[in-house]
Amino acid sequence: MVRTFRLVGIFIFLALLVACYIMESFYGSSGQQRYKVWDEESTLKPADFLLQAPLLQGKASARISYQFKVSEDPSVRVDVVVDRFKSFIHKEHISEYLIRHEEYHLKLAHSFAKEINQSIEEKNLTFSQALDFVQDRIQRDRQFQKMYDKETNHSLIRPKQGYWEYKIDSMLNKSIDYQLFQDTQNIEVYFPDKPRNLVVSIDDERFNGYLLEKYGVKFSIVDLKFISEDKAAHESDFIEILFAEERSKIIVNRDLSHPNAIFESYSQDTVEKKVILDKLLLGKNTTYWLRHEYPIVGEHEETYKRMADQFFISFKVIDE
Repeated sequence: MVRTFRLVGIFIFLALLVACYIMESFYGSSGQQRYKVWDEESTLKPADFLLQAPLLQGKASARISYQFKVSEDPSVRVDVVVDRFKSFIHKEHISEYLIRHEEYHLKLAHSFAKEINQSIEEKNLTFSQALDFVQDRIQRDRQFQKMYDKETNHSLIRPKQGYWEYKIDSMLNKSIDYQLFQDTQNIEVYFPDKPRNLVVSIDDERFNGYLLEKYGVKFSIVDLKFISEDKAAHESDFIEILFAEERSKIIVNRDLSHPNAIFESYSQDTVEKKVILDKLLLGKNTTYWLRHEYPIVGEHEETYKRMADQFFISFKVIDE
């Protein structure tokens, strides 16, 4: 009998906890704006997570809830709308890094919304046609969202989190041209964000370029202002430069992957503990030096190389 009363007491206590949780979730959200339309200028903040976090945490330290909404006022378009009442974050895990992970879920969804709106405009879709069109893109979004969480382990694998931020920014900004050297050389190289000016000094000569520091890595490109097909000379010169920079484990790739590459190398800076991938690429009237730098790591080096490959492949000579 005593055992029965104990079980009943435990049951009542748990029921009260659940009831309190539901009431707190509901009433704690009252008076707050529930929906937030996401756009290029939006940022995610702790105040956007208005749902009380579950008592049993499970795998997720946070969850952002959103939906694709089709409207026709004044014209047919699709928006990503955040449901703040269904979004939670555990207080003990709140950090800028975790919030950024959740924010990139929204940026990924927004990249699909931009793609949808472009198709709506190009195909002049009606409201009902847009609804049907959105369903297919929603499935793609779900697949990408699952891949994002799986590969990053919900943000816990930091190198892969950086790669996905690079990937999502590239998806969002692929229509934005950060064209370099356009005035003189007709060269394009894609950066997922706007780079800053870079000046490199070699043997007391100064060369201009661009540098982007983001995602825990560096991307740079420098105009070397000379043209030469003498690959042996390039190889010799750059090995000397790398040794002068105190690089170790220099490996020169003789099976060049890029069609315009005349030199590729892998080296390590054991002082700053980073890997450097260098490529020399021929333009029409000059030679360009592209570099990707990332931390010396073990199991995740392929993740950084994926970023490098995307960056190097983006280089092209136009109107050749």
